[in-house]
Amino acid sequence: MTNSPYTQLMPATVEQSIQPLLTEVSSFKRFKGAYKLVGSTERIDKSGKAYWIIKLSDISTSINVYCFNMNEFVEQLTINSIVHIEATLKYVDGHQYVRCAFLQSLLGSVSNQLLSINLLPSCYCPAPETLLALKTLVDSLSSRHLSRFISDVLVSSDVGINYLQCPASLRHHHNFTGGLLAHSVDVAKTLLRENQFKGIERDIAIIAALIHDIGKTKTLSADGQRTHLGSLVDHDELTLEICAKAFARLDKFEPQSALLLRHILTCASPGSRYGYEAITTIASKLQIADKASAAAHYTPTSLAQIA
Repeated sequence: MTNSPYTQLMPATVEQSIQPLLTEVSSFKRFKGAYKLVGSTERIDKSGKAYWIIKLSDISTSINVYCFNMNEFVEQLTINSIVHIEATLKYVDGHQYVRCAFLQSLLGSVSNQLLSINLLPSCYCPAPETLLALKTLVDSLSSRHLSRFISDVLVSSDVGINYLQCPASLRHHHNFTGGLLAHSVDVAKTLLRENQFKGIERDIAIIAALIHDIGKTKTLSADGQRTHLGSLVDHDELTLEICAKAFARLDKFEPQSALLLRHILTCASPGSRYGYEAITTIASKLQIADKASAAAHYTPTSLAQIA
């Protein structure tokens, strides 16, 4: 593959992004969108010129993109950051490849224009089918503000990647890599099984189920260990902290939903000595679904600690 001197960088504005899933880009001659940058490798072509292959990932798959004449810029990009790209499909000797025409690092409020659950990088998820089940649940939300809320919580690099990889416990249920995602999706499906909730209540039930154990992204590691923070603080105590920025935005647009979510995520389980009693049907049903999922997937292991 030759490094052509005629590459022209044509700016692709964020507002004009068509944002296809990466599984769909082969049907476009040219596409643009925001994705997670999860890898980069420098190569040398036949003429001795350097170029880069970057790896992009979203909730559907990962692809390699060839970048010519932008070496200094690619070197400065941070792995697991969000980038906005415009690319074209090219063919060499009958083989298709994706060539970068424009690349931009997205930071702060700019990336928020494209913030979506689709930015979760599938390359870090050991169970792609469960990740797609998560997407189906989030795509079914009727409230765009609650859809944005779950994206605000999960798309940040540390929380999102840990959410895909952490176990749900160390020696009890879903105690395997990716167990937290599996448990969260299972609880959400169980909660919806009776078709009891409609409209905004259904949305809140899905969100609460998906993030009820979000604190474990800080207290457990993907390799089945308890983090230093996890040895000092219970995962439930971290829920509102992790969701603080997402709640701050939700308070502006759906304050009642934000209030109800806070109650559901922090109310006491039956029999607890401390905490506020669950006073909503969603909160009570979530606790039942949580226990049912844990009981159905109980597999004790030799790990020394208990989540």
